[in-house]
Amino acid sequence: MRHQRSRPTTLAVPRRLAALLTAWATATGLFVAPAFGQAPPAPSAIIVDETAPGFQKFGPPQWWYTVTGTSFNFYGGSMIYTFNTQSSVTNYARWLLPITATLPMTYEVFAFIPRYHSNTNNARYQIVAGGVTKTVPISQSRYYAEWVSLGKHGFSVGGPNFVQLTDATGEPSNSRRIAFDAVAFVPQLTAGPPPTLPIGAYLPLALANHSPPIQATTSRYISTMDPARHYAMGCASGSANERGVIVLAFGQPWVQGGQYGVIYYLRPGYPFASTASIAEAAKAFLRGYWECAPQDARVGVAIGTNNYRGATLQPDTSFAHGQAWGQMIGQLHSWLQSTAPPGVPDRVAVFGGNDIEMSWNTPALTKAWVDGYASATARPFINFGTCDGCPTSGNPTQQPNNGWTVDDVWQVNRPPYAIPFPEIYLRSGVNADQWYRMSLYAALNKGAKLEFGGLLTQWQACQDRGSCGGLTDNTPQQGWQQLQDALNADPRTAMPLPPPSDITWRNETTSTMNAQGAGQDAPRPPRAIGASGRIIEDIAPPLDGMTFLPSNAWETDGLIIFAGLVRDPATGGDDANARGGVAVFGVNPVGEYVFPAHLIPAPVPAGTLRIVSAEGRLLSLSDGARQLRFDAAERAWVE
Repeated sequence: MRHQRSRPTTLAVPRRLAALLTAWATATGLFVAPAFGQAPPAPSAIIVDETAPGFQKFGPPQWWYTVTGTSFNFYGGSMIYTFNTQSSVTNYARWLLPITATLPMTYEVFAFIPRYHSNTNNARYQIVAGGVTKTVPISQSRYYAEWVSLGKHGFSVGGPNFVQLTDATGEPSNSRRIAFDAVAFVPQLTAGPPPTLPIGAYLPLALANHSPPIQATTSRYISTMDPARHYAMGCASGSANERGVIVLAFGQPWVQGGQYGVIYYLRPGYPFASTASIAEAAKAFLRGYWECAPQDARVGVAIGTNNYRGATLQPDTSFAHGQAWGQMIGQLHSWLQSTAPPGVPDRVAVFGGNDIEMSWNTPALTKAWVDGYASATARPFINFGTCDGCPTSGNPTQQPNNGWTVDDVWQVNRPPYAIPFPEIYLRSGVNADQWYRMSLYAALNKGAKLEFGGLLTQWQACQDRGSCGGLTDNTPQQGWQQLQDALNADPRTAMPLPPPSDITWRNETTSTMNAQGAGQDAPRPPRAIGASGRIIEDIAPPLDGMTFLPSNAWETDGLIIFAGLVRDPATGGDDANARGGVAVFGVNPVGEYVFPAHLIPAPVPAGTLRIVSAEGRLLSLSDGARQLRFDAAERAWVE
């Protein structure tokens, strides 16, 4: 049995605080009715699912595989798939247009591509309309639980009328999976009087999803401790009537001169800020919000760090750092209660925060931070992190990265100490599915599902950088819809999901109200760096752990190169699909990163790389088994 440290006995208070997030959003009308499953392409659509009588499959039964899950992943909660052949057809299936359908009629045909088991790049759908066959190739790997149009086709009386899909894709045999889920036939009614429909015509009605837009708050990666600028940021959020949760992400936990705090974002060299400095900045932000927001606006501000460790482990950044962070949050809460004008403490709250990512630290040290935090305050913390490598509906037995277990992940997201507020970055919906599976684990094994306080996206941060590669740039509406649909597709995890927050790299200046100054960092004096450069330990680039896991860095005038592990966000940051590589940033004359970063994997399979030496701008890197060289001037690997 794992030893548990003693816990505070005042458990009822944080439970009420967690519920307060839901109460705020409900009271202000930010919740909408949950949307279940995937809406058909039109209310008049004729849906033929793979479980319907109109679906027929052929070929050896041992090569058909059935998968069940939620309607977030598969239409109707199930699908079948088979492996591909290169040319000869072995298994195939048909979706028949019902004999009760109106004919003759032009129908637009849609295929539902499920989220998993659908990675062929050449699914060749054959539309047989009135005996005429037209083949429409689709790359199923491009779509995630989406309806895809196969075009408009004229179906006639007497038929035959069906859609057929075979396992022959032209790709190497057994290298791809082909998904067989629902097909929809949407009648194309012409202008003028509606046609006379025969008795029994099949035109079912279905309600589409008409969820109103969700208003997101603005969270921020913090690169300044100037209270005036924090006041401006708080005032900007208040003036915009932002309601929900706002995360202020201050940076990596650190100890310097016996003081606890962070080394914060965006500045090369990563300056240190103590918890005392962080608290003063947070007070300014809170004051700016309540002085500029409408009098009924409600917000919870999470003062955040992360669990990144770096190459040199500081033992005091686990339990002791969590304890110091909890003390700071408790003091901020007391200050808010005693200093804010009457009524403000009822609608403005402060929480702790931590961007917990499996790939950034071990479960033992991360849980020790949580223990330290909980020992110092009854205020819960917002976990605005990831679930790197967590199970998905496509791989339900997958284990989280870096030695974590599913139970470890639950431990750092459990009530009453934590409120999960996960990063839902991936367009594919995999992040949402991972957190649905975590909530389902909690419901089945811990007596209660996870109660999410909302979620975090990084659409604006991607715009700040220039690009996130088109994989991790969900908008707040997209991220919210994905997580809401994933949770509410299963009654065991269903809940009204609070609003999202979208994070940015911008830190407003004191002239926020002046459009010329808004969103820009104040200039800093140029930093003198030797032409030969230097190797730097223990700093992390402004990239999420699903994209890049750093080891160390090399810096010179106008350039900083991080060595580490380049990851594929489309696989959930899975180490099995990662490769050693570098992240290259430009640095402008005032010492700020120039986005976007250039992620350059090693030319050969390699583990996590580390810069071991430099001759001029020629870097030597090692993963412990091999040596590689990188030309910083050319930004290219050297043979």
